[in-house]
Amino acid sequence: MNLLYLPIIIITILILIIISIQDIKKREINIFYLIFLVIFSIIYLWVFIFKNDLNLWYSYFYQLIIIFVFLLIIFILGKLSKFIYIGEGDLYTLFALSFTNIFTEFYILSIIILSLFITLLIPLFLFIYNLSTFNFPKKHGFFKSIILMFLGININIKKLNNFYYSLEKFSFKNNKLKYIISLKPNISPDKEIKQLKAFSKIHNIKTIWVSPLVPFVVSITLAYIFMFILSFYNIFNIFIFFL
Repeated sequence: MNLLYLPIIIITILILIIISIQDIKKREINIFYLIFLVIFSIIYLWVFIFKNDLNLWYSYFYQLIIIFVFLLIIFILGKLSKFIYIGEGDLYTLFALSFTNIFTEFYILSIIILSLFITLLIPLFLFIYNLSTFNFPKKHGFFKSIILMFLGININIKKLNNFYYSLEKFSFKNNKLKYIISLKPNISPDKEIKQLKAFSKIHNIKTIWVSPLVPFVVSITLAYIFMFILSFYNIFNIFIFFL
């Protein structure tokens, strides 16, 4: 890797870490960090890398168009379906990263794929955590309990907030309390949280299984750092080959 690339990569990693912390704490990111990253990237690449090389500029804008179209498709699919959704802040982050790209158009696409893979690893870590802490669901059958152990953790219902997604719903029929697994995303989490807490208070429910909402930008940050390490040791092309 050309050492001239290091400043732009270091700045990118720092900004990704900052917005990841923001998203974890506040569930939102400051888009001005991304705007700064875009402007800095264009100026830096113009002054130190591309200069007046039209071929480099052509390749640069070509990959920007590809990434924009790809992210636009994801955005449209997210509007059409609740199950194919990436937050707008995450889409902005991925598009901002494409302005820092000094490799091929596959570089950012690889980061997107790797980010999704990292996100898919979270259930495995949750399951291992639940096994190691003997955190087993007690109100469900075997297979439903396994699903809950892969997707979430058991917390005191008083701690339920927007940083968690409820995996359980409750109903009271025929003088019997029922626990129901719910995997469908809720578009009104605040309203649902109030209802669950009110219901639990009436029926003395202490705990609930929830899925921690890990921001996707955290996966993006980890994927970017991993791809940087691959590129630094010149094994990015090998990684692309296996993809």
